[in-house]
Amino acid sequence: MKRFFNHLTLSMILGCLMLVCAIPAYAENMTAGDTALTLIEHYEGFSAMPYSLNGRWYIGYGSQITEGSYSGGISEEEAEALLRGSLQKIESSLNSFLERNNLSLTQQQFDALVDFTYTYNDTWLNGSSDLLRIVKGELDADRRETARAFGVWSHSGGVVLPSLAERRMKEAAIYLDGSIDGAEDFCYLAVNVGDGVSYATDFAVYERGSVYDYFPVMFRLGFSLGGLESSNGTTLHLGDTVLSSMFATPVWERNRYNSTSYSDVKGDQWYYDYVMELSETGVIGGRGDGLYAPGDPTSVGEALKLVLLAAGHPEQPGTESHWAGGYAEYARDNQMLNSVLLSDLNQPITRRDVAQLAACAMGFGQSFRSTPFDDTNDGFVTALAEAGILNGVTEGERVLFYPGKTLTRAEVSAIIWRVRSAVTLKKTQTLTYSSRTFSIAPGVSLSKYLADGFFGSGITKTYHEPGVTVLRGVDVSRYQGDIQWETVKTQGIDFAILRVGGRFQQSGTIYDDARFEEYYAGASAAGLRIGAYFFSQAITPDEAVREADYVISKLEGKHIDGPVVFDWETAGSSNARTNNLPVSVVCDCAIAYCEQLKAAGYTPMIYMNTYDGYIKYDLSRLTDYDIWYAGQYGGPYPTFVYDYQMWQYTDKGEVEGIEGKTDMDLWFFREA
Repeated sequence: MKRFFNHLTLSMILGCLMLVCAIPAYAENMTAGDTALTLIEHYEGFSAMPYSLNGRWYIGYGSQITEGSYSGGISEEEAEALLRGSLQKIESSLNSFLERNNLSLTQQQFDALVDFTYTYNDTWLNGSSDLLRIVKGELDADRRETARAFGVWSHSGGVVLPSLAERRMKEAAIYLDGSIDGAEDFCYLAVNVGDGVSYATDFAVYERGSVYDYFPVMFRLGFSLGGLESSNGTTLHLGDTVLSSMFATPVWERNRYNSTSYSDVKGDQWYYDYVMELSETGVIGGRGDGLYAPGDPTSVGEALKLVLLAAGHPEQPGTESHWAGGYAEYARDNQMLNSVLLSDLNQPITRRDVAQLAACAMGFGQSFRSTPFDDTNDGFVTALAEAGILNGVTEGERVLFYPGKTLTRAEVSAIIWRVRSAVTLKKTQTLTYSSRTFSIAPGVSLSKYLADGFFGSGITKTYHEPGVTVLRGVDVSRYQGDIQWETVKTQGIDFAILRVGGRFQQSGTIYDDARFEEYYAGASAAGLRIGAYFFSQAITPDEAVREADYVISKLEGKHIDGPVVFDWETAGSSNARTNNLPVSVVCDCAIAYCEQLKAAGYTPMIYMNTYDGYIKYDLSRLTDYDIWYAGQYGGPYPTFVYDYQMWQYTDKGEVEGIEGKTDMDLWFFREA
């Protein structure tokens, strides 16, 4: 059974690792030591002959091979050589991570992470887990916290596996001490939480001989945690001595509500526990006449205060115009709700609008995965449904959310309880792209454009939302040939982004765009707003500065009232000088270019497609600059998670006055 699990895990890992690219040797790279190899070999076991599992063939220490190879078997020395070969991709991934984060590890730490990555995959390097924060030096963890950071990754199929938990404790001991001996110092507790329970983790770690000073945090509506029943039938309580690792099940005790009662809130109503639990803690209250009024509408002002406080935001003072005026200003400053909606705080809030408010308050963006509802495709609604904050109503074969329906006081009590629970449990949002799952980058503004706000295609493409102004434009280079700018202007084109020049992918030589001066003169005479861009292939910040200086020299004396763009793109050539450029260097180049343009008085902007935005940039470093997003060409709306100020929506636009196809763009201006 152990062999089946280990090699099933390995088969999934190897499939994921095929997506990982090797990195160049920008610094001295680390390799797995004997400690890592010994641990892997111990758990994977040795097989001298090929064997098949789930349609794939393996040999030695779980190394994947092609069917029919090694028919004569393999020696342990040959098996170890194969294993070392398979570890090269893991080593490359870890070294790339260390390089772009300017980190260094000891050999024992590297070995621990090699084994951890071998049993999981390298996607953990893009997340926000405690283990990642420890490795990056962002979390000052003690021994037990470090062991727990490894241990929470002990699941397969959503269930904690004892063999994997044991292995995680050994990885932690290697990371801390360089030896597996220290693993005996730790005992883990795995909790079978059951249905209807909200929890952040079902796994905890303690030092052997200490006491249970905490249990994993979990919530069950209408109940309080009374203890944990261990696998041997005893009940664990806080303060008991930790003797061994074990599995346990929660013991729940029904809540009794003593301080508050409402004549219109009964125990058999779906919202009873939501209202009563929040009333017991003073989060919500009734109307003052013994009634809660569960069917009454919730106003915008009420929703603002309740949701913001539930999500952990600070209290806000009232203003002369309204008791919730401070919350409205806070929400407006942080772009949590449309400014038009915030102009009347007494109006009822809809279910859709409270979804946006709650998502933004929790730091969630829109989800562009398939909606669970048949009557809305709203990204905020989908995101909160995925987080368990919102649900709908089943009617026949349809699941309906009723986005335009007024939110009732009963419904807001449920949302507030769930938001408070999610924040306490530190739930985070993830996005999936190209078979990789990422945590949302902290501190980066998220897109608030509504899917149903986009209309048309080509020359008619636009966006409608109260408080948002949209301009339509083109971006051009010499490949567009002759352009009749006066005619272009009459087609509803408001602006043009003109290529100034670029840098060759292989030689690195800077070149001029032969049509730039001509295009500038024509677009300027036609009265279009004008921006500029440079196609960068910089590989150092100094090169990016030289590119910026080149652009500044070309723009001297010209009226530029649009952005000046850094257009660095992943090269399409296999021998391009920018191939495998680390994320840190790409960001350094973008920042150097933008700061040089800003110092010269221009408004910098960074152009990126989906791949570069998610993979090649660390957007948390680029929050000072506007984004020009290119993607979902021909699609109804963009699904890029992060905020952007311009969208290149097609590369096959047809505009009278321009020969052939052209890129087309929307430029967004949101009211403050």
